[in-house]
Amino acid sequence: MVKALIILLLTVAVFGSASYVTYELYVKPERALRAEKQRGPPPPPLDPSLPEFATCLDLKKKGDTAATRAALISFLDHYPRSTKADEARDILGGINVSLFLSPVLSPDKQTYIVAKNDVLNRVAMRTRSTPELIYRSNKLTRHILQINQKLVIPPADFFAVVSIREKKLTLFNAKHFFKQYPILSMPARDRAQTAPVPKRVGKVVSKFATDTAGNRVTFQDKTYAGASHEITLSIPGHSLYAVPTDAKTPARNGLGLSPEDMEEIAVLLKKNDPVTIE
Repeated sequence: MVKALIILLLTVAVFGSASYVTYELYVKPERALRAEKQRGPPPPPLDPSLPEFATCLDLKKKGDTAATRAALISFLDHYPRSTKADEARDILGGINVSLFLSPVLSPDKQTYIVAKNDVLNRVAMRTRSTPELIYRSNKLTRHILQINQKLVIPPADFFAVVSIREKKLTLFNAKHFFKQYPILSMPARDRAQTAPVPKRVGKVVSKFATDTAGNRVTFQDKTYAGASHEITLSIPGHSLYAVPTDAKTPARNGLGLSPEDMEEIAVLLKKNDPVTIE
């Protein structure tokens, strides 16, 4: 009787141990995996930059442009990889253009007093600017200047960087971020590019605009408003052009941007300004 009891206890111990091992090695992990799948993926970690970005938005709502711009620059300096970095650049770009193309004097702008025989072209040469930029930034309504007229000249030291992967054109002024623009169309070889794109460095060769009749016009022409802009680059096959709003017109070979963006870029970039495609 005692011997039988001992055998029974040993049998229970052996099979009990085997069951425990089976549970720990197979059943328990399987149940844990099933429970994890039911819970779904864990929420992403909270972006630590969100409070500072919220402060930028609050300043923007209050209409404090200077403070908003300073806050956005600080935000991007501290959190360049924030989930809100792209939105911050878009807001900052809009502010930069608004301040740049305005007659409001700022520490980085120079003042020019019109002298006898001065015309826009001459003032542009003396200030290393362009006639159209002076015209636009001073909100002029006529092309004839008056003696002693005060002009505000913004610093135009631009270069452009085109990111094929991000489909964006970014303008920098004096090496500082200015504004980014989405690229709507690009050459087929760039769209199909999977490997890293080799860096290509070039410059602005020429700029021109055509009216709805296909005639080349300048900002002094009456038909200039609504004209289609194009910027020829020294990098073959990558000129900048305005994507036609007419759906029937096929996209061209080059880098296509919206007509509004191209009009703005054509004012800011000048001949020989550097352009990099990467």
